[in-house]
Amino acid sequence: MPDMPLNLAEIEERIAAIRENLLELEEQAAAYSGAADEELNAQRIADQQAQLELLTRQRDELTKPGLTAARSKVMKSVKPHMQVIGADGVHIGTVDRVENGRIKLTKADSGEGHHKGHHHFIELGLVADVEGQNVRLSANADVAVTLEEEHSGKTT
Repeated sequence: MPDMPLNLAEIEERIAAIRENLLELEEQAAAYSGAADEELNAQRIADQQAQLELLTRQRDELTKPGLTAARSKVMKSVKPHMQVIGADGVHIGTVDRVENGRIKLTKADSGEGHHKGHHHFIELGLVADVEGQNVRLSANADVAVTLEEEHSGKTT
């Protein structure tokens, strides 16, 4: 079965799941005390809020008029060997190719451990602009890497 980009229903499901996670994390934050626990929970909450914001932007992009033309333009602009960078300018990976509406990153940028040696994918909806040899995403690198997907479409 071919890889498919997230559709509106899948984005809505992820948004709902993240909102549930945020509620649980906020409850845990209220129940625990101690600097280490508070700092860890604050970081988890910040990560979930960043993912929620990014998915909300993706959802908004999918519901905007003219999506097909804009997405088509991005798909045609992204070429192999371009650098994928976050909104903060930090390198995320190198484009292998665009496949089924997603940017396929080279294996060399796959990370360590169980992520090493296979491709990861980034939704075209995360692309803010294509500037020369750079594909700039709408999210900072630290958030964007949490939204990378496996071949199956599941986040890494």
